[in-house]
Amino acid sequence: MCDEDGVGVDTTAAEQSGGEAVTLAERYAGISSTFQTETSLMSDASCNEMVVANGILDFAANVVGQLTQLQAHTSALGGSAQAGAADAREADYQIGTGLGSIYAA
Repeated sequence: MCDEDGVGVDTTAAEQSGGEAVTLAERYAGISSTFQTETSLMSDASCNEMVVANGILDFAANVVGQLTQLQAHTSALGGSAQAGAADAREADYQIGTGLGSIYAA
C-alpha cells in the first residue's frame, strides 16, 4: 500500500484494512464454539453409530483448533496493520518536520 505517487505508505488504507481484519477476527471469536456445539449435536444424533460419533468428535477437535488459530492470526494481522499505519503516519510527520526545518534555513 503506497500513496498515489507510488511512494510511501497510504496510512488511511492500511488503517482501514487493519480495522477490517480486526472486525473479521471478532466475528471469528465465536465460530469455534458454535462449530463445536453443532458437531456435538451431530455426534449425539449418531450415538447408535459410534464410529460416526467418534469421527465427528475427532474432526471437530481438529477444526476447532484451526478456527481458534485463524481467529488469533487474523486479530494479530489487523493489529499489526493498524500499528504499521500509525508508525508510518508518525514517520511521515517526523520527516516532514525535519525537511521543513532544512528548507526554512
